[in-house]
Amino acid sequence: MQLITTQFLPINKVGIYLNELFEKQYQLHQYPRTSSISVLNSYLNHLKDDIYVLVEHPYVDKVYRDSYYHYYSSKNQEYHRDCARISFFSKELKLEDFRNVKLHGEIRESYLGFTIIRPTFPQVIGRSVISPQAIKRNNFRICSVTVDVTANSLKTSVTGFPHASQNSETITCAETTIWCIMEYFGMRYPEYRPTLPSKIGAILASQSFERLLPSKGLTAQQISFALRELGFGVKIYSRDAYGGEFLKLLKMYIESGIPVVSAIQNTQGIGHAQSIIGRSRFSDADVDALANPEDYGNNVLVYDFEDIKVDYVFMDDNHPPYMHSKLETPSSFYPQANWAGCEIKSFIVPLYSKIYMDAGEARAFAKSVLKRYITQLNVLKDTDVILKVFLASSRSYKNELTANDSLETLPRELLLRLPMPKFIWVAELSTKELIKKNHVNGVFILDATETNRQGLIAGLVGNYYLTENLNEIVQINVPLSPFKNFNNNLR
Repeated sequence: MQLITTQFLPINKVGIYLNELFEKQYQLHQYPRTSSISVLNSYLNHLKDDIYVLVEHPYVDKVYRDSYYHYYSSKNQEYHRDCARISFFSKELKLEDFRNVKLHGEIRESYLGFTIIRPTFPQVIGRSVISPQAIKRNNFRICSVTVDVTANSLKTSVTGFPHASQNSETITCAETTIWCIMEYFGMRYPEYRPTLPSKIGAILASQSFERLLPSKGLTAQQISFALRELGFGVKIYSRDAYGGEFLKLLKMYIESGIPVVSAIQNTQGIGHAQSIIGRSRFSDADVDALANPEDYGNNVLVYDFEDIKVDYVFMDDNHPPYMHSKLETPSSFYPQANWAGCEIKSFIVPLYSKIYMDAGEARAFAKSVLKRYITQLNVLKDTDVILKVFLASSRSYKNELTANDSLETLPRELLLRLPMPKFIWVAELSTKELIKKNHVNGVFILDATETNRQGLIAGLVGNYYLTENLNEIVQINVPLSPFKNFNNNLR
């Protein structure tokens, strides 16, 4: 039985150490070693230079073992079944520190995540969860989940988004994207379960008329089918069908904390799937640059939050995690010329199955409510409004309300006592100055399970608490000052 070997070293020494490991443990010749280390170094260059790394070998990885037993073990050429695992830390440690109980808290605080190194040379980067704090450029907010792991037998945890690279045989970009999304939802919500590549293949086999291994990739329809079979109420949006609203709807779902699958293409034969999981933080200058508002009457000028120009965060299986780009140029981080000119042709949203009001309907309804209340009730006048519409779970929204002491007691209690469905659409009203401070001065709560009739649950705007009963507006005077916005979808 082979014992587990461990080594703790600076990040700039990892390539040298793994090169020796590949030669001794995997009997790898120079060319595949060189190309594998090149892939690894490109990945590690995305991380901060002052990180330290714990290397453990051999490591049994559940995802690679699944691919190994369903595919690689049946090949004539020998493939190894054991991986290595590299864990990242913000400070230098000694191996004996992991056995000192007094230092366990310090070790856990310095832990920044892990990456699996699998023996699929040269595509050696396996699954990972890395904290954004380990990334050089980390001024962003993303969907994230806390994952329990071990490092040198010590239990710890990391908060980030699951990532993996394709191996071009059992998993391509599409299967990797499905796996990452299921890993995220499965570890965050009890309604879902993490899955393995073989299960994804089994689901798709029922709809395929040819073999699925080696994988040649999936269509948007196949990705949608797999996600639906895994428990989601899937919604597909195409650029051709939605035109100018297409990217705004995509931004709404990202702002809702939902990882979205984007299908990109260009005229040079590129077709690729990515996950979009968040955005960079906007600056005061970004807010000031908002233009082209719509006049709602009473000299109220309404801007769309989605018009704030920021970079978005991509999980791309050909690159390290947390890549940045504009939605208009989703392949800008590819240096190869044949990737130029890619655009998002469609995107797939994995929604909770009981959400019946989609983003377009929610946005249109929120705008109609705001316009009606401005013109009929004069709740606002002579002001600018930034309208931000997003999806949230009522449980998370109410939980944040309980701690939001910037909202006066009466309006807060009125919202907390309202019965709400599992998911709600939230339309926050702010101004350019307030949004810079993460504050709003109004909100509408919409019923995400409603489609055929009025879906307004309640609203706070001006100095009024508003709700509707059989199309009759119920209006209550309440004290209302600017209060903190909802900040739980992206972290």
